[in-house]
Amino acid sequence: MQLLLDETDDALRRGARPGAQVWPTGFDLLDSTLDGGLRSGELVLLGGSEGAGKTTLALQMARNAVCVGRHAVVFSFEHDAHTLIQRLIALEAATTAAAEGQHPAAAADVHAIRAVFEAEDPDRRGLADALDRVPYGRAALATVYEYAPRLHIHESNSTTTTDEVAQVISAVAEEAGEPPMVLVDYLQKIPLHGHDGDETARVTVVTETLKDMSLELECPVVCISASDRESLGAGHRMRTRDLRGSSALAYEADLVLILSSKEHIVSREHLVYDLGSIQRFRRWAVVTVEKNRHGMGQVELEIEKDFEHGRFDPRAQVVTERLIEERVHTT
Repeated sequence: MQLLLDETDDALRRGARPGAQVWPTGFDLLDSTLDGGLRSGELVLLGGSEGAGKTTLALQMARNAVCVGRHAVVFSFEHDAHTLIQRLIALEAATTAAAEGQHPAAAADVHAIRAVFEAEDPDRRGLADALDRVPYGRAALATVYEYAPRLHIHESNSTTTTDEVAQVISAVAEEAGEPPMVLVDYLQKIPLHGHDGDETARVTVVTETLKDMSLELECPVVCISASDRESLGAGHRMRTRDLRGSSALAYEADLVLILSSKEHIVSREHLVYDLGSIQRFRRWAVVTVEKNRHGMGQVELEIEKDFEHGRFDPRAQVVTERLIEERVHTT
């Protein structure tokens, strides 16, 4: 212990940071709750039902980290690289519009950006000129180009093992001079030879390996986790126990975030007297900090959806309505 204290003292005197490095998520109140953001050595689980916006939230966190000069690696088992790039361009278009005092709806959305990527260009003028045809498209592309060298997208598949994940992270860290934030979308798709038929055993080993990796490589590893559909029937609110595969998920994780659509978890009293409130609540998602090994837990924050532009509004706020333990409204 004396040696560790001396090393910490020496690091502080040299102006170094002896503690964990922190990657901001870019969501103000979430970063405040997490004392600055995600930490090196942390295994972070992001769970939620299908369509809740898990990939949108996690990719936006990675984007926010690289926008402030950090590095990030995205291991995408769910989407190809072009799909993620289209989302990022739409996100930047909406962000640019908002910065200029316009409503984000004035910017080209994901569908408009995708149409540019998929259309033939008989004039062969290139991507920038093609995006110039949609609102804020060219400016959005310029922003993505600025941070593109720091955001690494790995198109992962059934052959992308934890060994390959570690090799890619190490290569990026060596090139960047610092460890990157890591996003895995999603954890249950990482293969493990010898456990293909037993998901619980496979997820246990993969989870333990990713936790060890976060410590060894000194980076936060954010894993999107699929839910167990059988446990998410009507009348049930998603919790850590509903993540698919293994109790190791809850045990090994340092931070668990559960993403829910607000209309599914708000108390009935907010619905029965104002039917229009259902539509209002559908525009919001609730981020529950269900486990936080290094700070506050059981915190409920809400963020406004802008899925048309592949993003959430980064201005989070504390949930003021009473939420329920179990779901009372289903669609």
